[in-house]
Amino acid sequence: MSDMWRQPLATLLTVMVIAISLTLPSVCYMVWKNVSQAATQWYPAPQLTVYLSKTLDDAAAENVTTQLKQVDGVDHVNYLTREEALNEFRNWSGFGGAMDMLEQNPLPAVVIITPKLTFQNSDTLQTLRDRVAKVQGVDEVRMDDSWFARLAALTGLVGQIASMIGILMIVAVFLVIGNSVRLSIFARRDTINVQKLIGATDGFILRPFLYGGALLGFSGAVLSLLLSEVLVLRLQSVVAHVASVFGTTFSLEGFSWDEALLLLLIAAIIGWVAAWLATVQHLRRFTPQ
Repeated sequence: MSDMWRQPLATLLTVMVIAISLTLPSVCYMVWKNVSQAATQWYPAPQLTVYLSKTLDDAAAENVTTQLKQVDGVDHVNYLTREEALNEFRNWSGFGGAMDMLEQNPLPAVVIITPKLTFQNSDTLQTLRDRVAKVQGVDEVRMDDSWFARLAALTGLVGQIASMIGILMIVAVFLVIGNSVRLSIFARRDTINVQKLIGATDGFILRPFLYGGALLGFSGAVLSLLLSEVLVLRLQSVVAHVASVFGTTFSLEGFSWDEALLLLLIAAIIGWVAAWLATVQHLRRFTPQ
């Protein structure tokens, strides 16, 4: 570790490279987190549109609606009779005159189901759809989730990109710390030879290099958190302005305390492991002379 203080410029450059390598996946993660939060805030809950059988009268349709309310996963039910469905279609379709020419109402009664929060992802929503379709008197069930599927695909894409960049940057941090430790070992090869001659154990020789690698990773993570926070502060006003244009409010979030501590821990572990591998590999080549 003393080598780090004797060469402050080289140590600072190493820490900056580590920080930049950690900042890239950190920013991608924050983008994914804020996109998910914005989706939850701005987009409505997915719904199921249930078309009842046309053979049901009003009493039977209301009975089916009561059964639908009791299905596990249903939070709210909005029932439209055949006449209400016809009037609503006439109002927004623009075919009111054509509808008046029909002798019979061609539209069935409709039940719009809002699922519970725990049933609003793709898999559970499909499960709820299957349960609703089994209720007697239900003719067809449609999921109003086209936006939901697009949003899930978008957030999934951002998450995949963040994961790939994270893996590449972790490898980069691993290589940077390993190379730094190897240079430090090479600079202290005479000292290591002397320690070997007087009977020092490998664990004793390893310890300062392990601490140095962990400290490099930890320091790089601290600087990465500072860079990420500066980026969030710089973008906060821009995001708030864009949100105001759309008539809403949105606050850009950075790392929470738990996430920051996790990043520090992961970076320190990467530094420790990289230093251990580099040191063990080179210690095998040292023979007391």
